[in-house]
Amino acid sequence: MQPFSDLISRTGTENAFAVGPEIAKLENEGWDIVKLTIGEPGGNIPDCATEAAVASLQAHETHYTPSQGIPELRSKLAEYMTATRGVQYGPEHIVLTPGGKPVIWGTMAITINPGDEVLVPSPGYPIFESSVTMLGGKAVSIPILEEKGFSLDVDQLESLITPRTRAMIVNSPANPTGGIIQAADLERIAAIAVKHDLWVLSDEAYARIVFPDDMPRVTYEGNTFPIAPSIASFPGMAERTVILAAFSKTYNMTGCRMGWAATQNTAVAQKLTQIAINLWSCLPLFLQKAGLASLGTDQKQAEQDLIDYREKADIVYEGLNDIQGVSCIKPTGAFYALPNVTGACRKLGLAGGEELRKYLLTYDKENKKGVAVLARIHFGSKRPDEQEEYIRIAYPGTKESVIEGIKRLKDAIEA
Repeated sequence: MQPFSDLISRTGTENAFAVGPEIAKLENEGWDIVKLTIGEPGGNIPDCATEAAVASLQAHETHYTPSQGIPELRSKLAEYMTATRGVQYGPEHIVLTPGGKPVIWGTMAITINPGDEVLVPSPGYPIFESSVTMLGGKAVSIPILEEKGFSLDVDQLESLITPRTRAMIVNSPANPTGGIIQAADLERIAAIAVKHDLWVLSDEAYARIVFPDDMPRVTYEGNTFPIAPSIASFPGMAERTVILAAFSKTYNMTGCRMGWAATQNTAVAQKLTQIAINLWSCLPLFLQKAGLASLGTDQKQAEQDLIDYREKADIVYEGLNDIQGVSCIKPTGAFYALPNVTGACRKLGLAGGEELRKYLLTYDKENKKGVAVLARIHFGSKRPDEQEEYIRIAYPGTKESVIEGIKRLKDAIEA
């Protein structure tokens, strides 16, 4: 048979899903595994969204829809983005996508050619690097530094730019670190993007999951809530930035695969729509109706989820720092922590975070108990300058599961 393509050989994966079969196999064998692996909110889709989806299905609304998204949802999202990002968006600036990943791939597909360079957060969401390399580009790591609260050094970022650099990816609040890029740094990064004429993909899927009291507050549909600053709001950025946003994290709609791109650059929106026509045609109407309903006046569930995430962030922070050989910066956003486990690895005689991950999965063989986490290597290629070892903790699940998971980490490491 003919060999597979070079493109697929360059394509990575998302290990939060790839380790799932390993966990499932152990559970089928009777193991009790606490899962702190996937960013799956513990809450449910808003009732109003469920009712809207059911009503749409009962009305037999199962036919094709516009590839860019239905007009009423794009108009509502444009209002929402204008209110929350301080940028004037219209429905022509919004493109609906099946989750956030197509926004990453689509933006890279329309802005880079083979051999072009893209600045990518490291550690970072693995699909950033995968999308760049799949398209023949070169992912250049932007070091995300523990000593900077899991943010970046702006001067270092600019030093990485070469004549081949076409774009950069910004993620704040960030997966896997839980860090936020402060507005002052975003303003400097924006100036660099304008100076070097770079496209920017800003992953803002977790924009409303922020914990510090000094975060900007916005008002939408009579609701006031905090939100992370957006690079698109700075001068010269609205037309060169594609914002990735989604219903998944704020509205507990991960399995609905409802994301969108927002860009004031109409030509970019048209190109993203062209990709939609080629790859998925359109999104189901009943899901778009659910999304529309979730953006309504009642945001109480999203507000309560934020309170719960903040409480669990405190539990994770305090619990991890009480484990020998583990230290953790307090998460400021999203629902992830990236504890430094260098000391724990040395204590247990393990080579690094991946060996620790495997050990934790089946640490209590007598009682067939374990805890599932992810390792640093699951979040982009490890940089040559990295000396420390990390694992990622995801805590969007129930408070009880988070407490038990941290307890098991302590038992396993201090055994």
